[in-house]
Amino acid sequence: MNFELYMYQPFHQKYRPQILADLVGQNAIATALTNAINSGRIASAYLFTGPRGTGKTSSARILAKSLNCLEADSPTASPCGRCSSCRDIANGAAIDVLELDAASNNGVDQIREICTGAHLTPVQGRYKVYAIDEAHGLSGAATQALLKTLEEPPPNVVFILCTTEPQKLPNTIISRCQRYNFQRISLDAMVEHLKTVAEVEGVVIDEVAIHLVAQLATGGLRDALSLLEQLSLLEQPIAAPEVWDLVGAVPEQELVELVSAIASDEELDTIDIIRTILNSGKEPLVVLQNLIEFYTKMLIALNNGDNQIDLELAQGTTEQCKQLAISLGRHTILASQQHLRNCEAQIKFSTQAWLWLEVAILGLLPGAIQSVGNSNANSTSGIKSTPTVSPIVSPTSAAVPNSNIWQPVLAKVPPALKVLLSQHGSLASFSEDTATVFVKSAALKPRVDSQIAALESAFSSVTSRPIKVSVCS
Repeated sequence: MNFELYMYQPFHQKYRPQILADLVGQNAIATALTNAINSGRIASAYLFTGPRGTGKTSSARILAKSLNCLEADSPTASPCGRCSSCRDIANGAAIDVLELDAASNNGVDQIREICTGAHLTPVQGRYKVYAIDEAHGLSGAATQALLKTLEEPPPNVVFILCTTEPQKLPNTIISRCQRYNFQRISLDAMVEHLKTVAEVEGVVIDEVAIHLVAQLATGGLRDALSLLEQLSLLEQPIAAPEVWDLVGAVPEQELVELVSAIASDEELDTIDIIRTILNSGKEPLVVLQNLIEFYTKMLIALNNGDNQIDLELAQGTTEQCKQLAISLGRHTILASQQHLRNCEAQIKFSTQAWLWLEVAILGLLPGAIQSVGNSNANSTSGIKSTPTVSPIVSPTSAAVPNSNIWQPVLAKVPPALKVLLSQHGSLASFSEDTATVFVKSAALKPRVDSQIAALESAFSSVTSRPIKVSVCS
């Protein structure tokens, strides 16, 4: 039996920093903690805040090892990693170092037990260290119990609170801690680290792909290393398409093509691109979220003008993003973002998410998005309005005497058809026994044609008489 199989370490564990100098992208924090240790100015409580995967928990372990390394006569910023204390801390088996996950151990009894133990003398090391991860998850009673100990901390005891949501901690706790804010790791720092790991592990990955891995991690090194590890299992060399396929996201070049078609008011091209993306296996909700993110990057590009900024876009699409932003304009970009956010819940919970996605994206076409912007403007000024695009009224609909029948009819059709017609249709004509529904998009007309029976049933229900329905565009 090959016992090496049971000794495998994932990349994010194998390359976890062991000393403060190894921290990636957190130079200011590494320097401050190093100076504190070297000068003997050890605080009784620390608060490590910041996004996930930026080094908070790793720093807590490093600090615990620095305080208790047996190879040094006093706390050291470079723990040896070989002595029994360093090894036990790394393995989570140290008697004097306790790591607690407050997400699952958030009760007052656990905290009271910690506070009682804090008054006992360290058994092996110099300090007793209590690292509480996800500290914002502590219950109110547990927080109050911890506060009493932080107010009058025992000697040789250090508390390290790690959290991604410091705003959920009471100010009474925060004010008693030295706070260190961990930043999202910069793209350049992450790329350099990933290149080093890839070289050591023998992963053959090209420059564009490794930049893409760093970009998709959005500042979290743990996510970047996990993605690189998954990619290492694929056939090599690894290029950008393999990265996009693995994460299930829409390549930014395809988003550029989609937004270009939208900006050009090309209905059929827009539908073709959407269906190509969906046919490649992308989830409708992911497509929508990727598109919202791309509109955000266009807004950033527009607001920064000619300044050189890092949009964290895949190579080759930055200039295209800027040009699209200029052609669309700030108002249209903001209105488009709002429209897509309004559609997010519909797509998320619908059993026909693909249809809702098509309807949502067609609502971004120039004529439709102008209506969205007007609707949002009315909403912000206190005028009651709906988040959907106003129906397009055909030239003949102004003469329809019973056009107010349209809304009751829409209320009785299936939900997916309702949203499609609310955004892209109107009642073109209506008489004693016939009705004509106008659909502004020729690409959507076949979908409405397939729902003629539902429309006729809705009209009949509202008018209490048979109505023959036809569709035009």
